[in-house]
Amino acid sequence: MKKLLSILFPLSLFLIFTACEKAEYYEEDAQKEQHEESDGSQEDDDYDAGDFPTGSVVDVMTFKTNAIYTQVWVEGYIVGAATGAKNKVRYEFEPDFSYDTAILMSDNVNASSTDEAISVCLTSCSKKLREQLNLVDHPENKGKRIAVFGFQEKYLKIFGIKKIDAYEFPL
Repeated sequence: MKKLLSILFPLSLFLIFTACEKAEYYEEDAQKEQHEESDGSQEDDDYDAGDFPTGSVVDVMTFKTNAIYTQVWVEGYIVGAATGAKNKVRYEFEPDFSYDTAILMSDNVNASSTDEAISVCLTSCSKKLREQLNLVDHPENKGKRIAVFGFQEKYLKIFGIKKIDAYEFPL
């Protein structure tokens, strides 16, 4: 009896652990799920996560509609300001601007809704950078082309960048 148990027990363990198969999770499916959750669309994308090596430069719409797991440069126009103060998200697309905690970027210099925009947090960066980019102190920045480097995250209920690692005003 002991001999039989000593054979059956390891055999059963072997069968249990070899029968377990790792579930395959395709990045394309993850992208579709992320896009469905974010804006309800089911667009076929030209990119997958593997197409964005660190340091890639993408436009705002590409940034909004693709799952990007590396740091990228997002290039677009500063089109507004936003805040999440007191747990209430508000967006401004026209002057006089009153929010200095985030800027909104878009491919369309005349964007007037968050459907075309991403948010960029200015509170997690240096005070100097915040002062240089916000529209309260520099309303002349509205309409300027900017490139921002960071990770894709949800910020102020839309896709954006929570921590700017670099920025520049391209020519």
